[in-house]
Amino acid sequence: MKTSKSDSDVTITLSADQLAFISNAINEALEAVEEWEFETRTGKSRTEAKAINARLRQILDDAR
Repeated sequence: MKTSKSDSDVTITLSADQLAFISNAINEALEAVEEWEFETRTGKSRTEAKAINARLRQILDDAR
């Protein structure tokens, strides 16, 4: 994993396995955390988390 930072952005370079790990963790949160507490516990709505995870899965599919 490599990181770099600019004024407003952080860039992280991950292997496909590392990206899959993050996607799996988001999926587990979506499965395990109740609707009413999801945003409080994760900082994102379920809708946002699903959209982020869909994008990560798309990136993984393109990489394989």
